[in-house]
Amino acid sequence: MWTYLTDLLRLSLRAPGDAASRLLVTWPGRTATWQALTLVVCLSVVLTALVQGAMPMMPVEATGAGFGLTPFGYAGLLGVSLVLLAAGVAGAGRLLGGTGRFVPALTLVVWLEVLAMALRLVQGVLILVLPPLGGLVGLAGLFWLFWCLTRFIQALHGFNGVGRALVTLFIAFIAIGAGLAMLLALTGLGAQGGMTHV
Repeated sequence: MWTYLTDLLRLSLRAPGDAASRLLVTWPGRTATWQALTLVVCLSVVLTALVQGAMPMMPVEATGAGFGLTPFGYAGLLGVSLVLLAAGVAGAGRLLGGTGRFVPALTLVVWLEVLAMALRLVQGVLILVLPPLGGLVGLAGLFWLFWCLTRFIQALHGFNGVGRALVTLFIAFIAIGAGLAMLLALTGLGAQGGMTHV
């Protein structure tokens, strides 16, 4: 399993579309996808707590970003966000003539979060050692993750080019934004800063 994951990570760095195609062909199925989602969400919460704890001189509260959430609240919001992204990508792509479905889309979204965690880990180390370089890596990483997601959508729906994949992503983001805004309104959460009680 470790060899499979490291090979998939290297392929994602070189050719994210090929990595998506391999993942869709080799992934065990629905149950494994939901188990992977749960594991990735838990690991992401732990990683976020560790990165925040390792940088007391740069508290998240000072930036005014994020949400005042407990780890459980953060895990729930992240899990819902990933599911909404998968549903949005699957639904919007099918409206544009794609063939992808929800579970394969969720599989790719979970893998995207794995890539995002790896990026956050690298960025966290660089911020401690070389803060300016850490910022540049973070910015470049955002563009890379966006490109990976675009190629993932292309592979998921069988699009010939990235044009319809980009439109799919745009529609999905609009739907996700509306869904999260409704969720935050219903739960009474507001922008307060960072993960609390970690």
